[in-house]
Amino acid sequence: MTKLFAAAAVAALSIAGSAQAAELLTNGTFDDGNSGFQSEYAYAVTHDLYPEGTYDVITNPQADHNLFSAFEDHTPGADTGLMMVINGSSAPDRIIWSEGTVGTPLIGAAGTDFTFSFWVASVYPDSPASLNLWINGEKLDGVTFNALGGQENLGVWQNFTYSGVSGAQGITSITLTNSNLEPQGNDFALDDLSLQGTAVPEPTSWALMLMGFGGLGAMLRSNRRRQVPAAA
Repeated sequence: MTKLFAAAAVAALSIAGSAQAAELLTNGTFDDGNSGFQSEYAYAVTHDLYPEGTYDVITNPQADHNLFSAFEDHTPGADTGLMMVINGSSAPDRIIWSEGTVGTPLIGAAGTDFTFSFWVASVYPDSPASLNLWINGEKLDGVTFNALGGQENLGVWQNFTYSGVSGAQGITSITLTNSNLEPQGNDFALDDLSLQGTAVPEPTSWALMLMGFGGLGAMLRSNRRRQVPAAA
């Protein structure tokens, strides 16, 4: 019986550990530069963001455009200091950023609680971005993330978060587009994107976990009763 309780306790700890959220994005911090994500915008190899529909991964937006504000990434000093800087496109539903590879889902299981979050900052005061979230190639209705505009908000990092439960296909891709199509302004930076998922244990797993914790408690109580006080 003791061995059974011990095995159940180990299984319970394993289930509890597996339920903890894990980071699922490859390069959401942009520490690895222009890699680990996809974009339909043109990468500015020469650090030139004057054309619309272009992006760069850099430490200072002003190095890409003389009218962009100069500021640091969302976590200065904590990493490489890189961020994704974007000159918004006038083409609708053009992918700014996306992660997810065919055949390798970000979240493979259905019914998984997930949270997607990211930080955005305007680099030019006029016509701030209005970002849309797509999951598995489908735009989520009513989910819009509006960046702050105005001179006083340049370089001010905003955090946006969306939580949900994965469907039957899990999550194969997660994507950001921009519904603001204005050519004037519409310039911004992204940093510290994150996708975390926690699989919900099956009922049988919950039962095993409860049995394991109950057995662990019984073992501890039994060990206490067996202890004999030392002689004075």
